[in-house]
Parts: sequence; structure tokens; C-alpha cells
Amino acid sequence: MKHYALLAVLTASLPAAAPAQFVSAGPPSDILAMPNQPSVTADRRDIRRSIREGRRSGDISRAEARSFKREDAAIGALGDRFGQDGLSPSEERELQVRTEALRGMVNARRVRGGRP
Repeated sequence: MKHYALLAVLTASLPAAAPAQFVSAGPPSDILAMPNQPSVTADRRDIRRSIREGRRSGDISRAEARSFKREDAAIGALGDRFGQDGLSPSEERELQVRTEALRGMVNARRVRGGRP
């Protein structure tokens, strides 16, 4: 009788464990794109346009524009490097933060105008 009870317990436990072994894992949910997040590429495009407009109006000096453009290029290079294997949420956030910091510097300089 003991053997039948042990056999029944073993048989009942096998089918429950097997399906979990064959499930393929998808990407983690936090890596999937978030539709409401602004695009870093679009933000960078807007910043470059703002730099050009500031340069034309005289609000941004040539040296400042070069510095801003270098930072923009660094963000682009970092995005390319991060994007080779897909962006993780922390990588995407870093790009967004750096882009927002650059936008803030450009806007602050444009608001000040030609004043130091």
C-alpha cells in the first residue's frame, strides 16, 4: 500500500513541474518601450535647432555652440554604444538625463542672451 501511495504522489508532482521548464522567457517588462516617453533622438534634434537659432541671434557664442555640439555628439555616441544590444531602462534614463541637462544649458544661455 505504501508503494502505491508513494507512486501516486510522484506521478501527481511530475506534470506540475514539467510545464515550467519549457516556457521560453521573453524580454523583461521594464526593457519594453514606453510609448509616453519622449524620444531622445527628437529631443537632440530640437536642441541642435535651438543651438543654431541661438548662434544666429547672437545669444550663443561660437565657442559655446561648439561645446554644446560636442556634448550632443557625445550623447549620440553613447546612445549608439548603448543601442548595440538594446537599451536597458537605466541606459535610456541616462540618455534622457544627459539630453535634458544639455537642453537646460542651451536654454539658459539663450535666455541670458549676450550677457555672461
